Amino acid sequence: MMQIPGVLVAYLTGAATAALGVAPFLIRSWLGRRAQVERSAAAEEENAHLTSLWQALEDEVGHLASARVPDLVMSLAHPRVPVRGLLDDRFAGTDIERALGSVLEQVREAVTKERLRVDSAARAAMQGTTSTIQAMLYQMQSALQQMQERYDDPYIAQDLLAADFLNEQTLRRVQATAVVCGAPWTGLIREDSYLADITVGARSRVRGYERVEVSNQLRDPVGVVARAVEPVAIAIAELLANALHHSHPDLPVQVALLQGHQGASVVIDDAGIGMHQEEFQRAERLMTARAPVLLTELGDPPRMGFPAIGQLAHQHGFAVRVEPSPYGGVRAIVYLPGALLTRMDPGSQPMSAMAPRPRSDTAPAPAPPPGGEGLPRRRRRQPTTAQARPRLVDTAPDRTPEEAGQRWAAFQAGTESGRAAAEPGSQQVEGDATS
Repeated sequence: MMQIPGVLVAYLTGAATAALGVAPFLIRSWLGRRAQVERSAAAEEENAHLTSLWQALEDEVGHLASARVPDLVMSLAHPRVPVRGLLDDRFAGTDIERALGSVLEQVREAVTKERLRVDSAARAAMQGTTSTIQAMLYQMQSALQQMQERYDDPYIAQDLLAADFLNEQTLRRVQATAVVCGAPWTGLIREDSYLADITVGARSRVRGYERVEVSNQLRDPVGVVARAVEPVAIAIAELLANALHHSHPDLPVQVALLQGHQGASVVIDDAGIGMHQEEFQRAERLMTARAPVLLTELGDPPRMGFPAIGQLAHQHGFAVRVEPSPYGGVRAIVYLPGALLTRMDPGSQPMSAMAPRPRSDTAPAPAPPPGGEGLPRRRRRQPTTAQARPRLVDTAPDRTPEEAGQRWAAFQAGTESGRAAAEPGSQQVEGDATS
């Protein structure tokens, strides 16, 4: 057998020993490089993820400024405008979504406060303006009435009545605007008046009044207490104007005066274009005065009718609602509770000649129930402000100038006779539901 030299054996043994000593170091070095590569890849992936999130956050903030905030501002004026949500769903339920929502809420509060401040300033300015205009229109009304009494010429009388009617239209619009702007009173305080007189007076305030047909189905001589006469007249006039405006010029508007156990109602039916469900809901919101209405919400030009009715109904304790009419248009109901009603005395305060006769004129009126139930009796009260003279609206066919002159002369003669019959020094209370 060949013998391995000792020197070679020693060399191989030393080499093997050195290799075994270096092997752990090599393994650790290899593992370290591998871990470093893995950490580097993870870091790169994390960096890419963070970069993507940062870009998404920048896009989300830009979306908030360019889309969501304008949507929110628009929705405050027009509730049906939707406000867009998050651009990236990865932020849903995170602190980022809550932070962006907090920004939107702060914008909402700031815009709402500013709108209320501007609206309040506009209301105050308009209220002062309407008060001045209203006083001037009352002066114009008095001047026209004095001219009607002064001149007997039928042509002049016809022109004066036309001017007076235009003045009445302007006054009605100014009254509605003043009410919406928070006016503490409607401009006139009346005496207790028949509900039929109030309705006829309201009819005389609207254009197209000749199309309004009033049916008096009251059992008793129902009147309205003084403090509510003018507000009720304004509400009925606005409802009649709405019915006439949205129905064909050849179609009548039916008005029925009804008496119930707890109060009385004025029911107005038209056969016009009707309203959509959303319009009925908006009308209900406005006429129940559930929430404050901003002037900017009333359109351009602003529609003051329903908001004015809602304010008057809320302040004076009556109710108004609208619903589909059996004639295809809109039915409006003005309900007056017993607290606003009184039993009138036809002997001391007869009903206007222009008012439709109640059912009690053709059948004996039932005796009031025992125990003080029914309509309370009240004394006539003197008005606290100047009263307007009764306005007689002629709904008959056109007459010749001679016939008109004769009727006008008869009317003036009757007026002078009534004044002469009055006791000296007594204050004559003038005015019905018209202003």
